[in-house]
Amino acid sequence: MHIILVLLTLFYCVIILRLRYGVTQLERGTNRIKHSVSIVVAARNESTQIGQCIESLLKLDYPENKLEIIIVDDRSTDNTADIVSSYSESHSNMKLIRIDNPSSELAPKKYALSKGIEQAKHDIIFTTDADCIAKPDWINTMMKRYDDGVGLVAGYSPLDRSQKKSIFHKLVQLDALALASVAAGSIGADSPSTCNGRNLSYRKQVFNQIGGFSKFGKFVSGDDDLFLHHVVKMTDWKVRYVLDPGNTVSSVAPSSFVSFFHQRTRHASKGKHYSTGMTLALIAVYVMNLLFMITPFFAFWYPVFLKYLILSLILKSISEFSLIYRVTSELKDKKLLNYYPLAALFHIPYVVLFGLWGQFGKFKWKGTTFHTELKSDH
Repeated sequence: MHIILVLLTLFYCVIILRLRYGVTQLERGTNRIKHSVSIVVAARNESTQIGQCIESLLKLDYPENKLEIIIVDDRSTDNTADIVSSYSESHSNMKLIRIDNPSSELAPKKYALSKGIEQAKHDIIFTTDADCIAKPDWINTMMKRYDDGVGLVAGYSPLDRSQKKSIFHKLVQLDALALASVAAGSIGADSPSTCNGRNLSYRKQVFNQIGGFSKFGKFVSGDDDLFLHHVVKMTDWKVRYVLDPGNTVSSVAPSSFVSFFHQRTRHASKGKHYSTGMTLALIAVYVMNLLFMITPFFAFWYPVFLKYLILSLILKSISEFSLIYRVTSELKDKKLLNYYPLAALFHIPYVVLFGLWGQFGKFKWKGTTFHTELKSDH
């Protein structure tokens, strides 16, 4: 068992070091054309957040005649639509779309985004969430990557640090940074694996070319990374990632462990739809973390196991830290690195718990309990 742990750890380190190499290979882009852009935001019961989101979008440093803002109200039961309407009445480039009934073929958010994209006037689609705040240079930094042949550009979405000061929230913020590191590294290494819909853009032509979200529409999650996978699999369009302090689109951090649990379970729930190669790699990583959890118990009877356990932990931690350090250097923000030792400790049970529960368990989102695929308990 200890030999398997060491071998899996070495395999994991190779993956992480390849991701680190990928970060160094990210292309800056040379495009200077200001393409017309449609920003599509799906919102459901976001009355407390949507105003701040819209305000940030209205402050974007981009020509107003080349910018369209579409807010899709997905059956909200609060006054989200009224708030959006108050803005759209005074801004000609903003539009409100209302959804009254859910789709039987597409999960709620995918259906809302699809309706927004369907009515979008412009060439390039940007997506973010209703609880997000974009920096003024968001569009400009992404647009630089739209050289000829580039069909999708993704960016970093950190969790807001201004309100949450607890250790738990620092670890959650570091987790978001780690996921962004995987996204940036994999895209830079020309093996795109994930991205975040809070900071994502793609050509409308690309969306139509792969049939939108139809091929994975019943998965409640996946409007970002499953979409990315289908773009890579079905088209010849290039993919880019932006690591730039001016590009970030921040999001509200989960308010409690329970909300974080449901969020991460939702994200993990789409794992069954990944490619065979990626699924096997994730299984190997899962088994490695499972062995990290159970090996200490066997070490009581076989002390030699402890030596291999410590060696594997050191290798794992060094490789992970080197990746995150590289990413924070690009972002010019190393503050969260102080919490890495604690995060490394919790990362092992975190992977084991969410990796398993996400495939078989239920999760709550927007007041509804969901299974992995489109099937809800009302």
